[in-house]
Amino acid sequence: MTTRTKSRLLLALAALVMIPAFVTPLWSIGLTAPQYPEGLGMHIYINDIVGHDRHDLQNINILNHYIGMQPIDPATVPELEIMPIVLGALIATGLLAALIGRPWVMAGWLGTFLVAGIAGMVDFYLWNIDYGHNLSPDAAIKIPDMTYSPPIIGTEQILNIRASSWPHLGSLFLGVAAVLAAVAVVMAFRARRTRNGDEGQPAAARTRGGDDASTETAALRSSSDPGPADGESPRGTGKRPVRWPVSVLVVTLAFTAGCQADPPPQDAAGEIHETDRMVYGQDQDPFCGGEVEEVRWGGEVQTQDGEVFRFRSVECLAAFLLEGRVPDSRVEKIRVVDFPSGWKLIDAKEATFLQTPNLSSPDRLNLMAIQGDRMIRNLHDAYTGRLMGWDEVLSFVGSEWSLPGDRDASTDSAVRSRGAS
Repeated sequence: MTTRTKSRLLLALAALVMIPAFVTPLWSIGLTAPQYPEGLGMHIYINDIVGHDRHDLQNINILNHYIGMQPIDPATVPELEIMPIVLGALIATGLLAALIGRPWVMAGWLGTFLVAGIAGMVDFYLWNIDYGHNLSPDAAIKIPDMTYSPPIIGTEQILNIRASSWPHLGSLFLGVAAVLAAVAVVMAFRARRTRNGDEGQPAAARTRGGDDASTETAALRSSSDPGPADGESPRGTGKRPVRWPVSVLVVTLAFTAGCQADPPPQDAAGEIHETDRMVYGQDQDPFCGGEVEEVRWGGEVQTQDGEVFRFRSVECLAAFLLEGRVPDSRVEKIRVVDFPSGWKLIDAKEATFLQTPNLSSPDRLNLMAIQGDRMIRNLHDAYTGRLMGWDEVLSFVGSEWSLPGDRDASTDSAVRSRGAS
């Protein structure tokens, strides 16, 4: 196989290596803070932005709302519609350049690929700057001269949040493609120079290969020398044949291992307990009705015999207990969702509740449970309102919904309609 053929195959391989970038994340941004023991994060794909976990993107947007940042909505990012077209065009034209096989055509494709990559990084940088610097003047939390852009690559502390931004597998595939293409271009130009050098020799030297004596000597040497064994370098050259496919595979595996996601963070005790998480999308609220799916507002009641009732809001949970749907003697645990985390369950009697007119819960009494003095202050400063303990929450819900006491079907229906409105 000639060097020119190898360069063309290598360029075709470079174009094909980019295909996995359609389905793997290009970039990953993570946020960790004391109030988020497991962290939050988002993956940036070529055509979408999604959270590391199901509700991470929603949680990040809620954090952004406090400080006046724009919500991250994939539908409003035009680049997510353009980039798949650009990548598809690069793959197709890369295969075409490999088919043509001319060095300058291959080099032109590589230059286009690199320019597109640089343009993408510049656009990502400007997008990042716009989101972190273009803040709403009506933000609940304002710090003079403070900006919130995470780094493009690396880790940075922003207030009490540690932000990390790193390329992911999709960028790895694109990087490997660029290396393969660069090697292919170099090989193509070397093959061209070699061919031009041969064409510059006299025809007699190219065809005869020397005088008869030299030919006879070469023949004798060839008959007595068995030649290099497989894998050995030809004698007199001092070089080993290059094994491109194996080299590329080793590099790819090494980079892939380095880009694997970190193991999930653990709590202070070194363990993550699934029973301390709120489960969404699997239960119906036994008091207000409807599926328990809206993140961060609800809670659960666990009985001594292991039965679990889940609620979509704190007010529905409180009303359920006030009505005596489960006798007090059967209640084992009453836990509510820690609002900042969106999933962590905390003891209702140890939580602080903020009742605010500036944020709507699913059932309109706007009760959020909070744990931690600093987060209580932050959310109270952001949304304002009344801070309560659990007993005050029970009294508040009882007063708003005329509980406890005997209630006929019409009253119960009125409560449910208030919750659904």
